[in-house]
Amino acid sequence: MPYLGSAPTTSFQTLAKQDFTTSATTSYTLSNSVTSANDIALFINNVRQEPTAAYSASGTALTLSEATAGSDDMYCVYIGRAVGTINPASGSVGTSQLVDGSVSIAKLSATGTASSSTFLRGDNSFAEAGGGKVLQVQSGALTTHISTTSTSYVAVTNCSITFSSLASTSSKVLLLGQIGTSGNHDTGHMPVRFARSVGGASYSAVGVGTGGATLNYTSATYSTNGAYYDAYPLMFLDSPSTTSATIYRMEFRSSNGATQYINRRNDDTHFCGLTTIIGLEIGA
Repeated sequence: MPYLGSAPTTSFQTLAKQDFTTSATTSYTLSNSVTSANDIALFINNVRQEPTAAYSASGTALTLSEATAGSDDMYCVYIGRAVGTINPASGSVGTSQLVDGSVSIAKLSATGTASSSTFLRGDNSFAEAGGGKVLQVQSGALTTHISTTSTSYVAVTNCSITFSSLASTSSKVLLLGQIGTSGNHDTGHMPVRFARSVGGASYSAVGVGTGGATLNYTSATYSTNGAYYDAYPLMFLDSPSTTSATIYRMEFRSSNGATQYINRRNDDTHFCGLTTIIGLEIGA
């Protein structure tokens, strides 16, 4: 026959049963706590006993009105306590029936839906997160003019990576960048590099070249033509060996103390370029 709403289930419950080893006593211990004699159906020699008259029950204490004999067969059935549960009708369980945080990644993995290398996308679908997948993208940009005559590295712009919950110390960060430059010395160079700070520590260069020298990702050189300007791409795959919050930044310096510019030409400030850094967290 038709139904309004979900059709009734046709599954069955199995009630919990306890067998007792009898002796000449009136006192027994229940394996499950109850509130009254009416919570169990007690049978002695397959004859059901009357609750409160033939026995009383509270907590795990079962007390008979008359002592049993060692030859008696006694068992009880816990009324309302099921060994199994009836499966809810298909489509009848919604998010309101689920306790927050009750569905773990391990449970999702057990059903074949997700695994420890899975993350939830914005559309509530799952995607594999490990094995070279991009877990997040962060970026920073410099839209103003800066310059330096320092022969020590100074900061240009940065981006912060707070590693995802799926990260491990084997995770990597792909660094991409572009820097717009100009200088005013025909033998001057402007080395540029990436550096990182882990957990608020001081910055250290990312990458070491031949002989232990710090890698420069570009080293621009200029003529004395004040209208000269160029943009250079930068790229490096870093293995930070950490899951702590990490800040990556782009740095530059002057090779000989001559003025080096970012985002502008040497001879005027009317032109403004764009310098960017992008950090992509890559799953291990």
